[in-house]
Amino acid sequence: MSLVKMPLEDGGELLIESVDGQGSIPVGGSRVVQASQTVQKAMGNIRSAAQAVLDELRAMDQPPSKINVQFGIKVTGEANLAVAKSAGEANFNVTIEWNGVDKS
Repeated sequence: MSLVKMPLEDGGELLIESVDGQGSIPVGGSRVVQASQTVQKAMGNIRSAAQAVLDELRAMDQPPSKINVQFGIKVTGEANLAVAKSAGEANFNVTIEWNGVDKS
């Protein structure tokens, strides 16, 4: 098993099971990677990606009434957060709906 130890901005830390163990250091039977970013900083990067998707969809000539963006997050062996892959591709599931669309 590989673990990533990610610091929290308040001084605590979060242990997360990692997808792979590249660059990990054996510690008591487990492998642990020390992340260089805080959880908050890493999630900020993910939030920026989600915001970019939403901004593009909201900029449509007829913006959707409802937007749902889903993606998985994985912890890499380099102790970073990344959008999880599905079948070798970065995976975003986007659902958009329009209610009462203006047909003019």
